Amino acid sequence: MTLDFDDWESDLLARIERGLKFSKSLGIDALELYATNSRSLNVKLRGGMIDATQGGNIGVGCRCLTGRKIGFASASGITDSAVDFAIKAALSISKTLIDEDNRWSNFVQTSEISKNGIIDTSVLEISSEEIVNGVNLISKEAKDYDSRISSIDGMISVGYSAFAVGNTEGLAKTSRTTFGTIEAYILASENLKTKTGVGFLVGRGAPKFEGLGEYAAKKAVELLNSKALEKTSQMNVIFNSLAASEFMHAGLSNSVNGQSVIEGRSIFAEKIGENVGVPTLTIYDDGQMSGDPNMVGIDDEGFPRKTTLIIDKGVLKNFIFDQYYSNIYSTKNTGNAKRSGTQSYESLPKITSNSISVVPGKRKIDELASDINKGILVEDILLGLHTSDPISGDFSIVAPNCHKIENGEIKEPLEPLSVAGNMYKAFNQILFLGNETKLTPFGKVPAIAFKDFTISG
Repeated sequence: MTLDFDDWESDLLARIERGLKFSKSLGIDALELYATNSRSLNVKLRGGMIDATQGGNIGVGCRCLTGRKIGFASASGITDSAVDFAIKAALSISKTLIDEDNRWSNFVQTSEISKNGIIDTSVLEISSEEIVNGVNLISKEAKDYDSRISSIDGMISVGYSAFAVGNTEGLAKTSRTTFGTIEAYILASENLKTKTGVGFLVGRGAPKFEGLGEYAAKKAVELLNSKALEKTSQMNVIFNSLAASEFMHAGLSNSVNGQSVIEGRSIFAEKIGENVGVPTLTIYDDGQMSGDPNMVGIDDEGFPRKTTLIIDKGVLKNFIFDQYYSNIYSTKNTGNAKRSGTQSYESLPKITSNSISVVPGKRKIDELASDINKGILVEDILLGLHTSDPISGDFSIVAPNCHKIENGEIKEPLEPLSVAGNMYKAFNQILFLGNETKLTPFGKVPAIAFKDFTISG
């Protein structure tokens, strides 16, 4: 992959500053430019077939105000003509709008920048051949572990990106990151039964492949001995780190989102200063998490990324905001503006949770089980969590990788189970927090033991 990454920030910033000068010549009232450039090397493994592709995301997005009418346009590429096109198109759109946004105040104005994460140059140097060799190593480890390994799927992505934001309020900033991720799904089959073991890694550098295939294969083979629970009951449940991080991230994505709070779609809207969780629960929305590929100096509007205390010892302390909704709510911006999608420059910034950090407890996962007479250990995958009701918090998910807990010990694996409850009430149903955290795609969350979820299987 290209080695000119050190020049990207200055290049993007120069293009933003030239675009801002061009906008002044058009007599624009207020304007914001966002430009991004990224490269990635992606290797997909499906059914033993390897597909390697290079990806990229390069373009510019523009928000333009005529009075309080906001037009938005984007263009692929960051050439002068692409930037000028986006500006003129956004201006034209703003002039055709009828209704003004009377809640509009201003673009980001601060000059502050938070810390950028470490730039790991290993992602600049790794070749597609090295990644393919890594995929082959995962496959070999899995197949060598047990002859019942029937299929290996997964995705490895490495890359780097930079972006710049500037506006007519005087802001012009850049940030960049590097990333390397592995998702491996190892399938084991026997007697018409197929089970999946999961292995993953998330970081800022080229991923380490050694041991991942064997780890996931061991999980898959173990699950071949699963038995049906054959009952429906309220039981105590332990989510391991990956499952817990996905669950807690889902529980916070709407409930503490400032837009949802303002629009009356958050169950926590009137609960600042109130107890919403057990006294052992402390949660941060962490835009400055060390080692996280999402750790950058600014959000997608140019506001410094923050570490925001959400729940402190069970008490709700803060919501998360971007510039627009923080002004409406008359509170501080928390640096949570994010442009989503593969081509991020094509989207408007929206309030989005950063990585979630839950302060760990003092017990290992087997010690969490020691105080549970009858319960379930749920590992790794939660199917259907995205269908949960974000307003009420009610959820019903399928957990394919489970073990029975009996008399304080983790026992045999179980067939997939249905797990149901309420995400927001679950904050007050926490029994114990584990002491080990691992960086996942959702943040750093320890294993968590909950009481009285409805289990069926």
